[in-house]
Amino acid sequence: MENGSDRGLSLGDNGTDEASDGERAPAPTEAVITSMAQVELVDRTLGRAIKLLPGERMGLWSSQRYDKRKRMRALVKGAVDDTRIRILLDTGANVRMISASFAKKLRVREVFDHGRSLEVRGINPGIMETQRRALLKVTLGWKHAYEFEVWIMDHSAGVDVVLGMDFMIPAGIRLDLFHGTARHPDEDMVPLL
Repeated sequence: MENGSDRGLSLGDNGTDEASDGERAPAPTEAVITSMAQVELVDRTLGRAIKLLPGERMGLWSSQRYDKRKRMRALVKGAVDDTRIRILLDTGANVRMISASFAKKLRVREVFDHGRSLEVRGINPGIMETQRRALLKVTLGWKHAYEFEVWIMDHSAGVDVVLGMDFMIPAGIRLDLFHGTARHPDEDMVPLL
């Protein structure tokens, strides 16, 4: 801030020699807060390269048994509209979906007039399309229940319900593959099957 009476003053010169304490006009108060942090240089060089031979495992994984014949999938026990089922937590999927046959069996509430459609391109050749959506209550583990819309379509995931990243990120679900659990934000764990 600068007003006409302060012009020409330097940082060390406050003008007290020119006027007595009784004649001095009130000067505006200014405060400047600065912060400095020391920046440390980070060593950006890579460590030594380790050659990983076929079948070899390092670190924590070296003590774990791994069977190549077993499919590694993030399956959890859960419930859809209070019917217990296996649910796939799929980090490669962007959407959540329920199979059409399971939706018919549960008699789910379909959402009409939403004006959207979904085209799915996956590993299988071709494109699958749907315009059907339903409102579901999904329970993971015993404590956490969520209510949201899912797409209704026949898929080849091998389970009736697939929850993709559009569910896991907002719900705060983290997969801990080493310990074989799915973790909620409150650290409640649901074991993987």
